[in-house]
Amino acid sequence: MPEPDWRGIELLGYWLLFPVLVFDSLVRMDLSGIDLGAITQAYLAAVLIQLALIWFLRGAMRQHLGLSDPTFSAVFQTSTRWNGFVALAIASKMAGTQGLALVALIIAITVPVLNVVNVAVLTVCTSQHKPTLWTTSVNTFKVPLIWAALLGLAVNLAGIPLYEPLLVSLDVVGRAGLGIGLLAVGAGIRLQAMRAAKLPVVVTVIAKLVIFPLWVYAGCWVFGVTGLPLQMAMLSASVATATNGYVLARKMGGDPEFYAAAASIQVMVSMISMPAILLLLD
Repeated sequence: MPEPDWRGIELLGYWLLFPVLVFDSLVRMDLSGIDLGAITQAYLAAVLIQLALIWFLRGAMRQHLGLSDPTFSAVFQTSTRWNGFVALAIASKMAGTQGLALVALIIAITVPVLNVVNVAVLTVCTSQHKPTLWTTSVNTFKVPLIWAALLGLAVNLAGIPLYEPLLVSLDVVGRAGLGIGLLAVGAGIRLQAMRAAKLPVVVTVIAKLVIFPLWVYAGCWVFGVTGLPLQMAMLSASVATATNGYVLARKMGGDPEFYAAAASIQVMVSMISMPAILLLLD
């Protein structure tokens, strides 16, 4: 298939299928036995530690690995962003609606923070298209997944009943996003970029697929997150980086070639590391 066709499929998933899936799963979720505060604090703490760690290593990477600022911005993105679409698809198979809803909750609390910080880092590291704090915030809250998660959570907590045929329709539309999302991830793998990968790519693999899951596990241990919430938190932590950061790197003068290589290799490695982490957890 031509690449522009895949772009259309990605947009369909981004604007319609995944937001419907997130909304539907949160509306159906049984919140009675889940401590939302604990999983929120645990995962958000891990995200903030990871962001601070990668930024703190900026000087060392520039000195010892010879990274330019645009390349560091790609290292930062691929070490901190995560592919919620893959996590949603796997959560559906592992734990059904409850698993989907927990991953959707994690998306809602992390995507705004990650978007704002990553755009800020790109702003510092590149000289083109510098956004203001206002435009960064506006662009972050244009993400449809955030609104779908917040709306679904609000409907659930308020106990608002929804017409059953509407729920069935939402379920049919949302589940179409699971297959579409995985197809798009596979189509985004760049074999040529993988062959040109260098040592800094290995840094992103270790940071995203090894170190970050350790932060999340530590956060869950500290805040007492167990059972299914712990499983879904670790699943979310162990997926590869988000593929949409490639577009951001290209638009803002980052290093899109490095991003493509890192994202592609992470997808391949995560096929082994993710089930290994979940097996160890089990």
